Amino acid sequence: MDMQSTKVDSVVIEGGEWVKDIPQMDDLELKVRGLGCAEFKRHIARRQRALPKGARHRDGSIDPQLQETIATEAMIETILLDWRNLDDGGVPVPYSKEKAREYLTNPDYRLFRDAVSWAANTVANGDALADDDILGNSAPTSNGSTGGAAITTP
Repeated sequence: MDMQSTKVDSVVIEGGEWVKDIPQMDDLELKVRGLGCAEFKRHIARRQRALPKGARHRDGSIDPQLQETIATEAMIETILLDWRNLDDGGVPVPYSKEKAREYLTNPDYRLFRDAVSWAANTVANGDALADDDILGNSAPTSNGSTGGAAITTP
């Protein structure tokens, strides 16, 4: 096995990158950090440490619903950095953390939350090349990223 095939771009994971061609999201583009980036991990650890004793089960575990709430807040604060081509009822929606919080915490927008997770996993795994790149029809869109969805720069 060639170790080069296991490398990911840690600068991109920590700094974020634009991801497009997100399944079921039309022309939506998301600028995200890689899921599991250092800021994400720190945010989750901080929130878990701050939980009152009664919020944990006897074995120290955390209720799955509370875990999801913490992870969603961490996504808002550390993973989702920007978006393009997002509208609501035909009206363009500029990025803000408040709008991100509204969409990511509303269960009716679960598909959007899944899209953010998918994009963040794509960046984390280094799977970010356009279909044209895979076919050899265009120049690479990102240094160090391979396979999967397209990454563009602003």
